[in-house]
Amino acid sequence: MPSSTVPRRPWSADRTAGRRWSWVALDVLVAYVSATITIGDSDVTASPFHGPVVARVAAVVWFAAIAGRRFAPATALGAAATATAAMAVAGHPLTNLSAASALALTMVAQTRPRPRALAVAAVPVAVALAGLATVNTETVVLGAFLHGGALLAGDTARSRWEADTALRAHEAERAAAVRRRALADERDRMSRELHDAVGHAVTVMVTHAGAARLTLGDERPDVRRSLGCIEEVGRAALGDLDRVLGLLDGTDTTDPPDLAAELRGLVAGLPPGLRTELVIDGGLPTIPGPVTRTLHRIVQEALTNVVRHARAGTVWIVVAHTGDEMRVTVSDDGAAAPGPPRPSGRGIDGMRERATRLGGTLRAGPAPDGGWRVEATVPSTARAVA
Repeated sequence: MPSSTVPRRPWSADRTAGRRWSWVALDVLVAYVSATITIGDSDVTASPFHGPVVARVAAVVWFAAIAGRRFAPATALGAAATATAAMAVAGHPLTNLSAASALALTMVAQTRPRPRALAVAAVPVAVALAGLATVNTETVVLGAFLHGGALLAGDTARSRWEADTALRAHEAERAAAVRRRALADERDRMSRELHDAVGHAVTVMVTHAGAARLTLGDERPDVRRSLGCIEEVGRAALGDLDRVLGLLDGTDTTDPPDLAAELRGLVAGLPPGLRTELVIDGGLPTIPGPVTRTLHRIVQEALTNVVRHARAGTVWIVVAHTGDEMRVTVSDDGAAAPGPPRPSGRGIDGMRERATRLGGTLRAGPAPDGGWRVEATVPSTARAVA
């Protein structure tokens, strides 16, 4: 059975014949037996050691053609057919080895599409039959029968291989379609759950915060400010949720966000008691959406860690564009470093994964002057999905 495919060229095979050692050994055995068994009442055998020079050369060519037909079918066919014609024209008796051209023809038909196989085989087979015609009619008829049967056997094997290949391709495509469908169904399910559960909860939270803020009127400005912050963060969370849902169902067509505006929104949502300094070093170039979203998420998580763990009074956010890289640094003066990342992969591991996905790096650890420092560097032209 064929084992691989090769590039198509004019007159060349588009696949190789099976070359397992067992098949090659069988061909060598067939060649040896054919050389030692006589035809009918004749006691003539093919041998490179006795007889006329033509017969000796033909014996070697026939043997090599049978033994090597899986490696060079067309060459084996041409050489064997030429040797047969030479023996017949010279008037020397033929042996079983003279069927080498028929055996090589089988491999030619197996390794080429039918039109190409016929084109390759036409001249060698015609040469062999023309040589056999010089012997007698019975010989040329037998030669035509052998070559025709060999062509049919090779073509049948070729058709079976093509059918198996098409079936495997169909099965692979069907399996891929099933996987795509399952993935799409899972995304739809996740999208519905996020929309129905998280979306509803955040909407209720924003609504209650707004109602509470309005109820206070002009009283308790600090509480009203906190409630307003809750509303803004909640609305931003709903916007993020819509974008995530769009990514899940493939309908996200939003324009790339403005990194500076996104970071200012994060700063605005921090608790009033936390002093924040946002520094954008120089003008920012046009940044692809994945880069902006990745840096936004990294800063967001870093600030969350500061609020949750650091007990900091001040946090510094520095954004810089150097060469073809974007660098964002978040540092604080807190008394305690953020705790270890959660086992689910969030926290520092999640930030590092986001940066790595775009070909960037992330370093997080205690700052030299105290507090905690997170520094992310990402190529400014990265296009991977954030």
